[in-house]
Parts: sequence; structure tokens; C-alpha cells
Amino acid sequence: MAAVRGAPHPQTEARRGYVRSVITKHALAIIIAAGLSQAVALAQSSLPQTESSLSRDPALVGDWADRLLAHDPKVRATAEAALVQGGQRSFPLLRRFLDAEQEELDVVTFHIIQRIGPPAIPLLVDLLRHEWVSIRRRAISELIDLVPHIETIQPALRRALRDEDPIVAGDAARALGALGTPAGPSVGALINTLSHEDQYVRVYAAEALASIGPSAASATKVLAETLGDPIPGVRWAACEALASIGPAAQSAVPQLIEALEDEFLYVRIFAAGALGSIGPKAQSARGALRAAADDPALRDEAEWALSRIAGIKSAEPASNVVPAPSGASPLPTTVAHTGNPPVDWDTATGRNIVWSVELGNETYGRPVVAGDAVYVGTDNARQMNPAYRKDAGVLMAFQAEDGQFLWQDVAPRVERGLREFLLPSTTSTPNVEGNRLYYVTAECQLRSLDTQGFRDGENDGAYQDEVFQDKAAADIVWELDMCGRLGVFPHESTRSDVLPVGDLLVVSTSNGLNEGHTRVPSPRAPSLIAVDKHSGDVVWRAIGAGAQVLHGQWSSPVAANVNGRMQVLFGGGDGWLRAYDAASGHEIWKFDGNPKDARWLPRPGVFSRSFIVASPVFAGGRVFVAMGQSPEHGNAPSLIHAISPSGQGDVTASRVLWTSREVGRVVATPIEKDGLLYVGDVGGMVYCLDAATGALVWKHDTYAAIWGSFLLAGDRLYVGNEDGTMTILRTGRRKELLGEIEMDGALYSLPSLVGDALWLTTSKRLYLIATKR
Repeated sequence: MAAVRGAPHPQTEARRGYVRSVITKHALAIIIAAGLSQAVALAQSSLPQTESSLSRDPALVGDWADRLLAHDPKVRATAEAALVQGGQRSFPLLRRFLDAEQEELDVVTFHIIQRIGPPAIPLLVDLLRHEWVSIRRRAISELIDLVPHIETIQPALRRALRDEDPIVAGDAARALGALGTPAGPSVGALINTLSHEDQYVRVYAAEALASIGPSAASATKVLAETLGDPIPGVRWAACEALASIGPAAQSAVPQLIEALEDEFLYVRIFAAGALGSIGPKAQSARGALRAAADDPALRDEAEWALSRIAGIKSAEPASNVVPAPSGASPLPTTVAHTGNPPVDWDTATGRNIVWSVELGNETYGRPVVAGDAVYVGTDNARQMNPAYRKDAGVLMAFQAEDGQFLWQDVAPRVERGLREFLLPSTTSTPNVEGNRLYYVTAECQLRSLDTQGFRDGENDGAYQDEVFQDKAAADIVWELDMCGRLGVFPHESTRSDVLPVGDLLVVSTSNGLNEGHTRVPSPRAPSLIAVDKHSGDVVWRAIGAGAQVLHGQWSSPVAANVNGRMQVLFGGGDGWLRAYDAASGHEIWKFDGNPKDARWLPRPGVFSRSFIVASPVFAGGRVFVAMGQSPEHGNAPSLIHAISPSGQGDVTASRVLWTSREVGRVVATPIEKDGLLYVGDVGGMVYCLDAATGALVWKHDTYAAIWGSFLLAGDRLYVGNEDGTMTILRTGRRKELLGEIEMDGALYSLPSLVGDALWLTTSKRLYLIATKR
């Protein structure tokens, strides 16, 4: 049996971007200061040429390891850059580092391999045979991100399918799936993998066959048998694969008809989609599909399938658009923050800290102050309800004056037939109107709550099935389960702020890729919906990115009043910005934020096709949209555009005002003020651009990833980063640093400003910050 030295937990592996040490996190920024020429000189002068040279002088290994782990950041950065520049000449050293049984050195080494990129493929292939499971896991994980350059190493990937470690085997299937159609020579190996003892390996094998498409037709018989697998996630992945194979999967129709009655919703939905993809050759399924259409959760997909079987090439299921008045205009998208919060506070001494309270372990939600309460999304690590101690996203309510806990809403994990891969933390920013609060749970439910909870002794609304009804519990007025009702398949996290437009609430559904990251399992599910705020009924839906989602959909919609017409602007998971009529959901215009020839390369340091995570900004008659990716993919050159919102149809060429390539990948929503646009990227850099031209005015490095903590307050910009540093800059054409404050945890979310007080969350605590008089 192979050794498992330091084998990380699968979830840790999946979130490797979060655990990168401080040593490596600042390397790119410091390299510039150290001087790239110095790194190149070091690489040329002292890199050992061969394994034999290391054997003759083993002290070289220790010397280079010491440089990579040195206390001096300049020494670390220069050594790392030298090894990257050395490319293949660095391989003997890198192999030795990975044999050193030192986790911190492993992390640095794989970061170097990641930066070397495709030339490191031969090294990674060799590492797939390493005796340590942890090394093999990291090697196969890096190879996934090197698609399409790994097409020629399919023999090694097929061998990895047989690895005794299920994580390595599963990721080998994921790598083949990421290749798509070129992985056709590996269909036979994937068919064999459908019988693997580990359920997740079987899921990834089926998803890989789905990614290959019609060329995987020889797998039809085994996929049909797989519809009887005891694990629902495997069954629906088999449905995905049969759908992708299309008409050639005709022999699986009887099993797909049976799957329409599966106990798990996703299996039923994907079975209907597969029958529709088979088309006219699935005539025998028409009766079963008509019966399935009686189920509201299946209706759209079943009707789409019936139309395809009838030979009607409808692009997407009909949207149930109901006319709805726009009503009162929502708040402008760029709010004038005119308060005067402190520029100096200290969490250790309590200076200018009015109060703070503990939250969960991973807090990404923005605090919202309404009336005498403050609301914030987090996880259930604090376990305020002793009767519920499981992982879950929660929304907490505190008294604004002193931080006293009032109540919380819990969103228990929903059994969907696959492992719990959604982030168990509430990331949605709630919207509060009077005594109603609206937000999206961590389980993809849009909820309306009574702001009093059960403290008023009443159970309001049509929803009467709250599990907890004590005074510390939330009172749910209505709930819309976007997965159960709309067939949405969220990826990794459900993330959307709630946009009010009159009597409508507009939210993103977070519809995205399957767990294997190979394709969109629900391509006809909506990306954006509008619901009646009084009842939760869906008024309109927009499919948007559909099957073209690159990863997830985590941008939030914003409103723009353009020449008297209220538009809803939404940044899609395919990199397109779309504008919809707020009342009807009719698409008005769309803009492609990516160059047509850009490729999806989810790794640091290389320009890539990207999607939109930050919300678009409407200011001064322009729409600004920044391109980005998950912060886990690291920083790289990227784009930000300025667009005129007055066009119709595809306005990519006709309405672009300017494009800047100065910025990196952006997650935080930019800010416009006085003709200047402020942007923060996941490399930690803050940029000030001229809003009219896109020209760079100045930039400032915070040295760690900027997520969502990006706030304007009067003439000050508050920028929080992943290291927990709050940087305060003066706005304007001349850069002025006002302060840097170290917090007790990462700063992921946007603070809230009310008057001169700042409500701010770290990853673990909520603070009220104000000048003490």
C-alpha cells in the first residue's frame, strides 16, 4: 500500500488557493522589487543541471530550500523567480524538494510548478508515480488546470484512473473530462471506471463521458446500466452523459423513462433532458414526459423534451413572463457614502471599537443595518441554537446599539443526492424593507423573513413549517427553492444580493458547472429571476449564460435607469454582461467582455477567458464591468470595460467606450466618484482610472487578494484584503495613504456605513467601529 504522508483532506485540496502561506502569497508583488534580472542571473549561474550534480553536492538542495523558506521576503521571491525562469533545468531540484517531507516546502514547490505552466507537464506526469499520495493528488490537480496542453498525456491519465487513491483516480477522470472531445481515445478506460468502488470516481467518469459527447456513444449500454446505481449523483451524471451523446443513445430510452420517476429531483430533470437530446428517436417516452410535466419542478424540462422529440428545435423552455410594473425606482447603483468613519482603530486595545461579536469560522456576508438591528450571513460554527449543531449557512440578527444577539435563520443542508459541495455559509446581502427581509440562503433558497422573528409571538405568512419557533428563531414568510422549483444546479456557493425593483425582487440563481467542472448540468435553468416580493411567485426568468457558464455565477444584479427605462444589469458566468427590461425580463442588449479568441485558463499569471464576479457599475451614463475569476485561481492580467447602455442586441463592437488592460482579475465591485474609477484586484492592487478614458491615474499595492471589501466613505476609500489588512486611501488624482490597520481575520465582504459608523466583518467577527467621544 502506498504511503500517505501528509495527505490533505479532499476539501482542503479543493480549496488549496485559500491555504497558500504568507510566504508565497506576496511573492509576485515582491519579485518586482527584488528585480527580475537578479532572479534570471541567479537561475543562470547556480541552478544544478542534472540529478547527478545534486548527488555530488547534496548541500545544494538544502541551500535552495533555505532560500525559498527564508525570513527575508526578497530572498524568497528571488529564489522562487529563479526556479520559474529555470524551467526544465529546475526539475531536479523541485523533485528533491518534494521528497523532503516538509509540507511548507511542498506548497512552495507546487506554486513554482504552477507558475512554470505547460513546460512542467513532464514533471507532473512523473509525479503521478510518486510514492506519497499527497504528491500524486497535487500533481493531478495541477494537470487539470493545464488543459488543453495535456491531450498527449492521456496514457498517463488513464493509468491514474487506476490509482489506489480515489481522489487521484477521480481527478484523473476530471482531467479527461476537461479535455472534452479530444479525450475520445480514453472512452474505454472511462467505461471501465464507471464500476469503480468509490462513488465520486464513478460520478467523475460519467461526467467525463458527458464532456466527450457523441464520440462516447460506445458507452451507452454501460451508462444505461449505471442509471440503476445506488448513488443518485452517479445516476444523474449518467443522464448527463446520455444527453451529451444524443440520438446515438436511443437504446437507453427505456431506462431513462424509468428515471423520470426517480426519488431525486436532479435525476428526473436530467433524464427528461436526455430524452429531449435523443430527440425524435425517443418517441416512446412521450407519454411519460407528459405525465412528468404535471410536476411543476419538471414541467419546463419535460415540455422542452417533448418539443425536441416532435422535431421542434426550441432553444430554451418558455419563460412565464407576467407583466409587472416597475414601481418606484430602487436606490442608485453607486450610493453616495458621505459619512465620516474613523481612519484609526485597534482591535487589540479597543480604540474606536464600540463593540464586536463572534460570528462563524467563514464569514463572507455583508452586514446590513436597518432600524435598530444589523443582519449578517455566516456559518453555524457559533451554534447559537443548541438543538442544531450541524454545518449550515445562517443569517444572524443583532441589536445595532450593543451587538446583543436577537435571532437567526438557519438553512439546513438539503439532501440532493451528492456530497455536500456547496459552501455552508450565507454569502447573500439581505434587503430589508419595513418588517420584511429578503435574502438567498446557502442552499439556494430565496426567503422572505419577518424582521421580528418569533419574538413577536406570531408566525407570519403562508410558510408555517419552521423547524424552530422559539424567540431566537427566524419567522419565514415565504420561500422559493430555486433548485427544487427551477432545476437550478448551483456551483460551490450560492451568491446573490437581492435587488428590489418596485414589487419585484431580482436575484441570480448561481446556476453553474457540475462538481467535476466539465459542463453545465442544467443548461436550460435560469441564471436570473424576478419574483413577486409579496408571494415569492416567479414573474420572469432569464436563462442568460445557459450552457456556456465557465465556472460559477456569483455576480449580483444592479439597476440602471437609462433614458427613463429601468434596466437590470447582470454579469454572467460566460463573461457576457446582459441588460434586461426590469418589468418583463426581455433582453435589451448584451456585451461580451472577452476577446473572441481568449481561452479558459483558470490558473495564475496568464491571460484567460473570464467571467463576471463583481457587480457592474452604472455611473455618469456609463456602465463599467470588470472581468474576473474565483480568487482560488489566483491573479493574472485581465480587463475592465466602459460601455454605453443605450444600444440594442449585441453591442460588443458598437457601444464599447474604452477597455483597460491595466487591471488584474476583479471580484470586488468597482467604485466611481468624481470622474475617477477605483478598482481592486485579487493580486491586491488598487487602481485609480480616469472614468472617461480608462487611463491609469495611480495604483497602490495592498499585498494580498482583495475580495469584496471595497468601500467609499466621503473622500476615503476603505480596502480590506485576505490578510486582514484594512488600507485607507484618499480619493482623487493624487494618491495619499491615510492608514493601514491590521484586523483579526480576513476581510472578504463589503462593510456598511451608516452616518459616521462602520459595520465591518472579518472572517470570524462583526465590529461596530466609530470614533469614541
